[in-house]
Amino acid sequence: MAETAAKKIELKRIVMVKAIVTEAFKDNLVRELERTITNIDMQISQMDNQSKDYIEDLKKKGLLQQVTQFKSQLATEKARLQAQKQDLLSKIQEARALVLGSEFVQGPLEGPVDVAVGDNLYKKVGAAEIIVKDGIVTEIRNVD
Repeated sequence: MAETAAKKIELKRIVMVKAIVTEAFKDNLVRELERTITNIDMQISQMDNQSKDYIEDLKKKGLLQQVTQFKSQLATEKARLQAQKQDLLSKIQEARALVLGSEFVQGPLEGPVDVAVGDNLYKKVGAAEIIVKDGIVTEIRNVD
């Protein structure tokens, strides 16, 4: 009787994407962070404009407890957005200080990997990396 084919299974693993820092990369990163800050500023402005009408409406209806509660929720949300904005501002400073030629972790992706009987599971699902320079894959590491 013939030997059956080796059993294998496809698993998901995390593949870390790292970028080689170039001037173009730094410019794009700063631009994206600035765009996100602009969006946060627009959200805060929109919240301020919409909340004024809502608060006036609640006051006219005599719902002063709801006014207090709403103002508290509004202040909490604005504080959260301001904290995000401050975090982004510090990330802009970090981006501008990146050293050309260094590696910057952009984030994880999920990728499939085949595992068969006899494979070292830890090597198969371990830390794979994709290195990109200005959007072009230049290296793939640890893909056993």
